[in-house]
Order: sequence, then C-alpha cells, then structure tokens
Amino acid sequence: MLVDRLYDAAYRYSVPPNWWKLSCMVAILALVFGGKIHAENPQLRTYGDPSARTAVDAQLKRIYELANGPGTHIELLTSDNPLQLSDAVGTELSASMVDGSPARIVGTVWTKQGKYSIEFYRVGGKLLMVYETFVFFVESAPPDAWHNFMGLPAWESRIYYGAQGEVAYAESHGSQAPAPESNGKKLQQDAARLDKVLNGSAARWERR
Repeated sequence: MLVDRLYDAAYRYSVPPNWWKLSCMVAILALVFGGKIHAENPQLRTYGDPSARTAVDAQLKRIYELANGPGTHIELLTSDNPLQLSDAVGTELSASMVDGSPARIVGTVWTKQGKYSIEFYRVGGKLLMVYETFVFFVESAPPDAWHNFMGLPAWESRIYYGAQGEVAYAESHGSQAPAPESNGKKLQQDAARLDKVLNGSAARWERR
C-alpha cells in the first residue's frame, strides 16, 4: 500500500524548498482573488482562507509521527466498495490507532479508469484534513489532465476543516478534481463509514 509515499506526495514533493515564501504568496493571492480560480493557473483551484492550513499542518505532522510510532494498526483488503467509487475493482484500507481511535486512515481503490488514493487525518474522531488523488491509466486519461510530480495524468485535492466541521480551506489540481464546497461533507461521511468498516476487521498488528 502506498502509505509513506502518499504522505510525501501530499506534503513533501509538492512543496518547493522555499515553501514559507510560497505560503505567503498564496495568502496574498487568496486575499486578492477571494479563493476564486487563479487566471495564471486554471488547473489550480482554491477555496477559503489559506491560513487555516497553517493552523492544521502542525497537528497533521504530530498525527503522522504518532501513526508511524508504536501502536495498533488495522488492515483490510476487500472487493467491496466502501468509498462508493464508480467501477471499483478492490479496496485496500489501513488505519493507525492513536488513543483508541483511528487517527490516520489510508485508502487505495483500483478502478477501471485508474487508481484512487485517500488519507484522512483525525483527532478524537474529528476530521482535520483529507488528501485525495486519482491517477489515470494512460489509456483513460482525459486530454486536458493535470500531471502530478511523477508526470502521471491525475488530479489531487486537499481539504482542511475548521472547528465546526466546515471546509475552512481547500486546494485542488486538475479540472477533474471535485469542488471542495460540495465534496467536504461527503468526505466526512466517508471517514465515518471507514471507521466502522475498519473496526470490524480482524487484521490487526502492533508496531513496537
């Protein structure tokens, strides 16, 4: 399963060395354009206040460290379709438990069009952030598909949640990525569903 590499894709490879400067630029652009599509890059869409990402990122780093430390991990490989994707062939799920609750849930789904991957980050059952990406098979990729850092046709999205569970900030690459305003609630429902599915899995192991 793409676990650590998916985190890298979400945070490391996509962030240039001068990421602090870039964050400032994004914040300025967000103030100017009010979260609308940037004319300079029609493949990038943003929504909300980018400062919300800064507030959540420190918590995400801590969750990632705890999830990769000693503790219980739950696995599930199923032909079922708990993420309810079209043309799904199989689903692989993994959860890292922190304080008795799945703090990081990673999912991979193979479909007839390509591979979908998703990560949920939670604290005490509260959703903080969701990273999702879809990589198309070359044969099924749309002509206008955005390409990720590996050069593969894809789309990706990051959604950051506020204190009341609202979408505080989101950004996406690729015109095929779902709009964060409409996708935010669905992802909350997906996280709750996967929590129940994983709790019923007997495949558990301890990292020491």
